[in-house]
Amino acid sequence: MRILTKVILTGVVFFFFFELHVSGLGNANSSQGIFSPSSDSVVNIGTRRELFVDDQLILKMKNLEFRMHPPICRETVMFYDRPWEGSGSDFQTVFKDGAIFRMYYMAARLTNSDGTKFGGHPVYACYAESKDGFYWSKPDLGLFEFNGSTRNNIVLATPDLDNFTPFMDSKPDCSPDEKYKALSSGKGGLFAFKSSDGIHWSRLSDQPIITKGQFDTQNNAFWDGIRNCYWCYFRNFHEKQMTNTNDLETGIRDIRVSTSKDFINWTEPEMIRFVDSPDAALYTNQVVPYFRAPQLFLGFPTQYVVRNFSTTAMRALPDPEHRQIRMKIHPRYGQAITDGLFMSSHDGKTFRRWEEVFIPAGIQRKNNWVYGDGYQSLGLIETSAEDPSAPNEISFYAGEGEWKDEVSLRRYTIRLDGFVSLKAGTETGELVTKTVTFSGNVLSLNFSTSVAGSVLVELQDDSGKTIPGYSSVDCDELFGDDPDRTVTWKDHPDLSGLIGKRVRVHLVMREADLYSMKFTEK
Repeated sequence: MRILTKVILTGVVFFFFFELHVSGLGNANSSQGIFSPSSDSVVNIGTRRELFVDDQLILKMKNLEFRMHPPICRETVMFYDRPWEGSGSDFQTVFKDGAIFRMYYMAARLTNSDGTKFGGHPVYACYAESKDGFYWSKPDLGLFEFNGSTRNNIVLATPDLDNFTPFMDSKPDCSPDEKYKALSSGKGGLFAFKSSDGIHWSRLSDQPIITKGQFDTQNNAFWDGIRNCYWCYFRNFHEKQMTNTNDLETGIRDIRVSTSKDFINWTEPEMIRFVDSPDAALYTNQVVPYFRAPQLFLGFPTQYVVRNFSTTAMRALPDPEHRQIRMKIHPRYGQAITDGLFMSSHDGKTFRRWEEVFIPAGIQRKNNWVYGDGYQSLGLIETSAEDPSAPNEISFYAGEGEWKDEVSLRRYTIRLDGFVSLKAGTETGELVTKTVTFSGNVLSLNFSTSVAGSVLVELQDDSGKTIPGYSSVDCDELFGDDPDRTVTWKDHPDLSGLIGKRVRVHLVMREADLYSMKFTEK
């Protein structure tokens, strides 16, 4: 076996990597395979945060693996028990707007309580808000009538309304009356809406802005200030040969993407690509620029699987009687099962998708293991932790209990940047980044260790030679669990003298997880 050799010459530590290992991104539990070093092109990262969700920034590494971290299941935050809501209330969109969090969702009925009838009332777009992400209110907006009363939280009700998905437009020259934009599917394609306050909505265009696609799921758009364009992710279908199809029974559900400079004229839709992931039916996409590192797109698609149940398998699932009744309307209403996945992208078109489940259907309960589990809300928000002395965390939401009148919404949390880490076990692991230039004056790491673990950081020039004063020997050992720990060398953090210079970051880790790093201003 080839090994890591450490040579010490006149107090300078040099590490030579001969064989590089990393576990496959498709499965965090897979055996280690060979990882070939990437080309060492210079990357200007300025002061942006870099997440270790893939090998994008890594030149070489040893005895480390990528580990996906599923979220923590928290409390139920909402019940869809109003008369205009019902068993198909889903497709939540959540974002921060000043001092409040806004939530939009579709209020719909899939089946009645006993599963014998499909539908029941029109589809409405509804609104809720929160000051903390924990407690949500449904204000009486007085805008649309339901059963003779306007005392409801319906924010939009129009013929053929479906999958209404808003966002707050951050484009610098955005007109004030279009501060909020939305997409909604209708006859002929996707339609654009606008609002000045997020409550009162009107059509931005009388004609659909995107027509090539199926759009029968949550279709989301956003402004990308880094690439200076709008992005739109939506649904279509393809055959096994990857050709488009209009056959919704045999076609495979996929995700398409299109871009625009003005939100009206869009590029020809493309099917997103995956790195080393098999073709799979994906229901929703939930792609967003990560708010702490907006150059990185994160997606949370729903995996859609139709099972051929035997009678025994059917009876083993929760509430088999209701499942069998609704299968009389359509077989897939009982046979299809969903759960949530995770993926990431640096260009918005090619994604690395984990086959390991991010939001599982979970231990069998009264109303789960159904078509509708794992529908994650669109949008990630930063919220306080339950313990006020702990760092903030990320919250998002997922629905439970579809097809029944007991449908609800549950909150999930994950540490800041905590979707994927580079993990070292008891055997020392090491990595060297590609050559970077930066503009911050200190280096901060988001990491965690066991009580016996540690992280050491060394800075090298682009030839791999240790920069004097920044060796791993000089580095003050990092241990603990901290989303924002400043690295010091003999108690000195200052990197002002290296700003703009070509540098590699060399990390030595043991019993540790590394989530992100950032050269920042302090």
